[in-house]
Amino acid sequence: MKLDPVAIYCSSGSWGGLEMNTARLARWLFERGQPVTLFCLKGTPMANQASTCKIPIHYIRRNKRYLDFRGAFWFSRHLACNNISSLILVDNRDLDFGGLVKLFSCQKIRLIYQQHMRLGITKKDLIHTLRFRQLDAWITLLPYMKEEILSKTRFPENRIHLIPLGLDVASLISSLPSRQTARKQLDLPVERFIIGILGRLDPQKGQHLVIQALYNLRQKGITCSLLVMGETTLNEGIAYTEQLHKMISSLGLGNDVFFRGYQDDIAVFYAAIDLFALGSFEETYGMVSIEAMLCGVPVVGSRAGGTTELLGNGTYGWLYTPKDPSDMATVIHRAIGDREILGRLTAHAREHASSVYSHHEECSRIEHLLQSLSSLKK
Repeated sequence: MKLDPVAIYCSSGSWGGLEMNTARLARWLFERGQPVTLFCLKGTPMANQASTCKIPIHYIRRNKRYLDFRGAFWFSRHLACNNISSLILVDNRDLDFGGLVKLFSCQKIRLIYQQHMRLGITKKDLIHTLRFRQLDAWITLLPYMKEEILSKTRFPENRIHLIPLGLDVASLISSLPSRQTARKQLDLPVERFIIGILGRLDPQKGQHLVIQALYNLRQKGITCSLLVMGETTLNEGIAYTEQLHKMISSLGLGNDVFFRGYQDDIAVFYAAIDLFALGSFEETYGMVSIEAMLCGVPVVGSRAGGTTELLGNGTYGWLYTPKDPSDMATVIHRAIGDREILGRLTAHAREHASSVYSHHEECSRIEHLLQSLSSLKK
C-alpha cells in the first residue's frame, strides 16, 4: 500500500536504542517506497546515519520541551506546505510539541507516538491526560508496556497498538561469519566456551554482575571466558570501566575476560560467543536479546522488564533473579550443562524471533495503522 506523506520526528541528539531504531524505521519505510521524511538535528549520529541511506531529511532546531508555541506553529505550516498528514513521535520529550503542532494544524495532522521507554510514574493528571488526548494512536512494544499504559494513564485502550520493534532478519543472519573467523577477528581463544555481553560500559548494563557470575562459575569448576564488547558511556568518564578492571584483577580473572570496543558489525560478536548474558537490571525492550536469538545464541537474562516477555518467561531463554550474580551463575551452569536442551531451545528461539521480530512485520503493521487512521479522517 502507498501511504500519504509521513514525518518521523526526533529532537534527540543521542545515539542509543531509541535513535538507532528510529533511523532504521525511517530507512525501512523509505526502502518500501513510502513517502517518509525524517526530521532530526543536524550533525547528530541519526542525521549522519540517515544521510548515508539517502533518506529524505529535514533538519530541525531542538524544540522546547514545553509550550514551544512559535516552533510548533511554524512546524505545522511546514507540514502543511509539504502535504504531510501523519506525524510519528518517538521521544516522550516531544509529545507536548507534537500536541501543539496538531492544534495549529486544526487537527488535520494524525499524531502517532511510538513508545520506546517505560512510563515510570503514574500520569493520570489533567496535563498528561490532555497531552495524550492529542494522540490518534499510541504504539507500544510489549504486553506489559500496554498494561502499564492502561494502569498509569487515562489513554483509551482502543487507541493502543502493540507493534514490536523489528530487525532485518535476513541481513543479520546472512552476515554471520564462522566461529573461527569471528574469534580470529576479535583475537579470542578458539577452543574456550565464551560468554558475551554487549552494550555501553555502564553500571545499569551490569557488566560487573556478569564478571562476578564468571567468578562464581570458576568456583563451581566451570571453565569459561567472558567477552565484553562496548564503549564507555559518552561524557560520563571512565570510573566504571576502571572499576571493572580492578574487579577482574582482584578476582584473578585477568586471563579470562576480554574487552573489545564497539563496532558496527555486531554479527561478529554473536558469531564469536557461545552464550549471551544480559546483565541489565531492567531492560524496557532488550534488542540485544532478539539479536542473539536470531543469531542462534542462547540467552540468559534477568527476570525483569521486557526481558521476561521477550524470552517467553523461559520458553526462549533462561531467566535469573535481577542483580543476583550467584543466581546468574547457577542459571548459566544449568543452561550449558545439557547441550541437547540448549540446542533445542536455541533453535526454537531463533524460529520464534524470525517470525515475530522481522522488520517487514513491524513496517507492515505500522503501514496498516497509518492507512486506517487516514481512512478515519476522510
